[in-house]
Amino acid sequence: MKIHRHRNHTRRCAHCGLQFAVNPRLGKRHRFCTKWECAQASRRTARKKWLRKNGGKAYYLGTENNDRVRGWRQNHPQYWKRKGGAARLRSSEFTLTKELAAIVRYVALQDTIDTRLALEIGIISELSGAALQDTIAKEIRGDVPDVVKSAGWMAA
Repeated sequence: MKIHRHRNHTRRCAHCGLQFAVNPRLGKRHRFCTKWECAQASRRTARKKWLRKNGGKAYYLGTENNDRVRGWRQNHPQYWKRKGGAARLRSSEFTLTKELAAIVRYVALQDTIDTRLALEIGIISELSGAALQDTIAKEIRGDVPDVVKSAGWMAA
């Protein structure tokens, strides 16, 4: 049985000409180093190769492509105006009592958090859509939107 050993192969970059270590997973295909300029050159080279292989710029022309794009745009109206994932998930409607706020304020260090408190903080995080400690702390301190306060969900 032959033992497989990774060798430290080096090669000259096809763009800048400096030596770089070849990734053994890429082998012969690894022709550019990791510098930004060389990565850009690699992308340009790959694009030229793809265009030569697939018919050049004519690949994007024709009635079939136009119909395909029109259909996609009809099925996805105003796709560029969508909000980010965090903004879609955030819900400003949650209940936060003074008791819970007092408990969370009391425990400031992560090392002293017990499982019940961790669960309560997780629920606050899920309901508010916030994952950062600072944001959760603001929610707990009472920086709750007026919608929540006016709905009467906050305990007095």
